Amino acid sequence: MKRGREYYPISRSSGSFVSIALSFVKSVFTFLIAWATQRLLPTEQRPSGSVNVPLDLVVEILKKLPAKSLVRFRCVSKQWSSIISSRRDFLDSIVTRSLAQPQRMHFIFHHCTSKPFFIFTSTYHKMADNQSIFIPALTSSCIYLYVRGLILCCSRRGFDIVIYNPTTRQALWLPDKQPLMQLYQYTYFFGYDHLENQYKVLGLPHQDMERACLVFTLTVPTATKSWRYVESIGLGHHYPINHDICINGVIYYQASTTEYGSTYVLMSFDVRFEKFNQVNAPTNNPSSLINYQGKLGIMCCKKGVEIWVMEHTDEKTQEWSKIFFYEEMVSFKDWFSSGVTRGGEIVSVHIRPVHHNRDALCVSYYDPERNSMRYEDIDGISTKELKHKDILFKGVVTDHVENTMCLY
Repeated sequence: MKRGREYYPISRSSGSFVSIALSFVKSVFTFLIAWATQRLLPTEQRPSGSVNVPLDLVVEILKKLPAKSLVRFRCVSKQWSSIISSRRDFLDSIVTRSLAQPQRMHFIFHHCTSKPFFIFTSTYHKMADNQSIFIPALTSSCIYLYVRGLILCCSRRGFDIVIYNPTTRQALWLPDKQPLMQLYQYTYFFGYDHLENQYKVLGLPHQDMERACLVFTLTVPTATKSWRYVESIGLGHHYPINHDICINGVIYYQASTTEYGSTYVLMSFDVRFEKFNQVNAPTNNPSSLINYQGKLGIMCCKKGVEIWVMEHTDEKTQEWSKIFFYEEMVSFKDWFSSGVTRGGEIVSVHIRPVHHNRDALCVSYYDPERNSMRYEDIDGISTKELKHKDILFKGVVTDHVENTMCLY
């Protein structure tokens, strides 16, 4: 069985102790993998004798294994499957381990074919290694929202909704709404509450916020498999925009107060307490919401590109700071979307000319502090298909984490 890379760095100053520790860890890994391989064999083909491994040791060793190996090892036993797929401290350790690794930018592209599918890709991967999923029931126009290792996929009108885990390749189809709920069109958002360890899908009625909103809760293990109503926010006419972001257990989204989008408001939804609040935004123009180093950021693109960062989230003491940077980004050809890296670099995806007759899909990283720009090409995505709308760019995931959580 192919072994993955080890994730925990070991100090070089440890001398011979490091060699002994490495030898011990490798021996334990070899033993554990051999034991797991035996468990996968039919009973009559297993070697005689039994081996008992302390549960605590099993858990600690599993935490060191690559996510791909963990997904395979779920079939070793029910106990292993439970540990890998639903044990809270184990899942948290896998996510934390991912965050400790060098940041890898991921992108979502939707293919508008007769059999639509999407690609979740990284600039570090070859196209042959990309994680692709074929979704036969979703339409050619889909919305994708990413939160903590999971992707919410929903059709444009919101009739079909799927939660997808790129790590396990599992897809959970959310149940149909009650007949009364199906009479209205909803806009959906995706959030995570780290205190209760719950993912929630929020459905907002497209126009009239006097009607009740919908919530679907995904826990470990899944406790509820139905939609439920939550109290409306009583804002009257309210046209939510799909592009939301979840930061520290709060979903932020923009909404237009008129049908044609002349005036916008910034809203928040507390995932844990399921409460709405209107945020005092520094601008009422349509903007991109970003996670700027753990804080809510608003990116506006007019004469230049600027970012507003919310320094305080308390309703009474909300403060915003304004950052100006690199006006040339506005002139990029077919500029798609943006995000921010952990180090504060502004990310944009755009098409840039390589030769007089060839373009390339490019990721640019702008550092406002150093006033510097670096570029990286995305291989395997046709710029011609992007221009003709055969492939749609759906978003940047600036901090993808592995998550072995079982969806069902």
